[in-house]
Amino acid sequence: MQSPPAELRLRPLRVTELLDTVFSLYRRNFWLFVAIVAVVQVPYQLIADLISLTRPAQLPKAAAGHPLTHAQLTLTLHDAALGLGAGAILLVLTVAAVVPLQTAAFTKAVSDRFLGRPASAGSCYRFAVKRWGSLFALGMIYLGLFVGALVVLLILVVLLLLLLGAAGAALAVLLGLIALVVGLIFYVRLLVASPALVLEGCRPWDSIRRSWGLTSGNSGRAFGVLVSLVLVEILVGALLGIVVGLPVGLVGINSAAGILIRDLGTLIIGVLVAPILAGGLTLLYFDLRIRKEAFDLELLSQQLAQGPSSS
Repeated sequence: MQSPPAELRLRPLRVTELLDTVFSLYRRNFWLFVAIVAVVQVPYQLIADLISLTRPAQLPKAAAGHPLTHAQLTLTLHDAALGLGAGAILLVLTVAAVVPLQTAAFTKAVSDRFLGRPASAGSCYRFAVKRWGSLFALGMIYLGLFVGALVVLLILVVLLLLLLGAAGAALAVLLGLIALVVGLIFYVRLLVASPALVLEGCRPWDSIRRSWGLTSGNSGRAFGVLVSLVLVEILVGALLGIVVGLPVGLVGINSAAGILIRDLGTLIIGVLVAPILAGGLTLLYFDLRIRKEAFDLELLSQQLAQGPSSS
């Protein structure tokens, strides 16, 4: 096993250094990172395309001044049902398979390469399968917390509108802004729950507490890292989108070639952009451990290699 670079040991990274390290890892491990993302993204896109082929190319339209006929209405409702079913299938695939497996595999890959250990797409996905259940449970906890908070917020908004009228509307807007800020704070405090779960073998609730502890006193910095990573993703995605959009515009957006190029371009953009945020959050986890626990990366590498019992 190689040792981590000497200049990275026992030294917290500035935001700019963290971003530079993300891109340095990306450049040195380009094909590994692309392969890890493509393993789940390519089948997902194929399934999405196959589902889209089952839907009619064009919905019926009523003549001017005339309602839809019974046959036209039936076809429209049938298409709406297919659309809802397709959306449900893709959502389940995303939540149950794509996100947890890709997150675990990519976190493992970034960790191994950052700490100077060998990694392959196969070894990372074999590891990811072991963490799949816990990551799925963590996602369900997040979903439950989000839905619960949203329901409470909607109930409060309705009560304000019913009891206070116009004044209640103003208070509802203020309440929504407060909820947005609080939600963002919680999101930032939980940024490294997934890396902690994957790399330390924490249980879902333990990983949440772990992230909360690691980001304590570093929330502003974690927020800055998050914003920087998202902005970089948006910029890179926009530039790639322009490159893809040019040939689509030339052949026609609704033509068969245009649809093929658009779907292929969307897939390529997703594969190329996904490592930026995921890699940055994994490095943020390491950086917070160095800051909070004064860990040397070589010692941390040995600890993680020994498994959850030593974390």
